[in-house]
Amino acid sequence: MSTPTTGPLVISVASLKGGVGKTTSAVHLAAHLALAGQRVVLADGDRIRTATAWARGGHLPYPVIPITALARGVSMYDAVVLDTEGGVENGKLIEYAQTSDLVLLPTSPDINGLDGAAQTAEVLRAGGIDTARYTALLTMVRPGGMKDLNARKGLSELGVPVMRASIRISEAFRDASNAALLVRDIRGDVAQRCWRDYQTATTELISRIAGGSA
Repeated sequence: MSTPTTGPLVISVASLKGGVGKTTSAVHLAAHLALAGQRVVLADGDRIRTATAWARGGHLPYPVIPITALARGVSMYDAVVLDTEGGVENGKLIEYAQTSDLVLLPTSPDINGLDGAAQTAEVLRAGGIDTARYTALLTMVRPGGMKDLNARKGLSELGVPVMRASIRISEAFRDASNAALLVRDIRGDVAQRCWRDYQTATTELISRIAGGSA
């Protein structure tokens, strides 16, 4: 795996808690990077291999490989997205962070998600990872609801950086996963708004990395 100063852009998507949209975020972040003209690979490190199953339909605009195969041919890519294992061990999480340009922490706006983000951020801080190197992304947000605002306030009070972008809650994501498609390929206006949510998030992520702030 490359270091943040050489080779491709590396973004790790991680969480100590499950059910927060980790793989969904990795799949759609990688898709937006690929459709912007980047040579992208998604490295699947999750034990249940959800991203690998998602790719079997042949509709993703990038390859998905086991994380153990990442060292081979990584220099041919512009960007690497790591879908890390759920409940990743502390030492492994720090290792991912040390070799990534940014660690993305998908976070649902409930006690489970906020607690997971706080725990993950604490592990990163204890491992000497600067706050500019990781950020939370609120997922499963109900547009117009108060949970988004309250979650942002809670994360701020816990010292966890959080993105301005957020991802709405929608069955369209489950439909996309079940059909091995991107959410943009699911019918309906809601699915298209879900797709644009990740477009906004991807643009912000790249801006944060380029600006060195999170």
